[in-house]
Amino acid sequence: MCLFTHATAGAVAGALAPNPFLAALFGLASHVVLDVLPHYDFTKMRHDFLFALVAIAAVALSGAFGVNVFLGMLFGLLPDLENLLWKLGVIRDDQKIFPGHRKLVPHGMVTGAWNLSIQAAFTVCAVVFLIRRGA
Repeated sequence: MCLFTHATAGAVAGALAPNPFLAALFGLASHVVLDVLPHYDFTKMRHDFLFALVAIAAVALSGAFGVNVFLGMLFGLLPDLENLLWKLGVIRDDQKIFPGHRKLVPHGMVTGAWNLSIQAAFTVCAVVFLIRRGA
């Protein structure tokens, strides 16, 4: 999934957690679940970063940026740090440690760019959920 989807899914997972420890754990778990689903990833990292910044700003501006939401979002995004390091040539593919990136958990089928509209719709729904919940 794209970073913006991981960010908002992690934020929602964190909002639903009863404490900060579980918020981080739920955020991490959301990353696994999303990576297993069929999806499309941006081919250019700058597009992924730009949309992620917009999603993070939307959550922050929603007034829902509490500790649990922040931790869920952070841990929802964290596994993709190793993908960034891999794409930049800092680490090799076999040095990745996250189960979904090491192929220990199957990665979702690659779909077409049309999937970005589904991810965007999910992101909007997630932000609306956070606003209405007042997390």
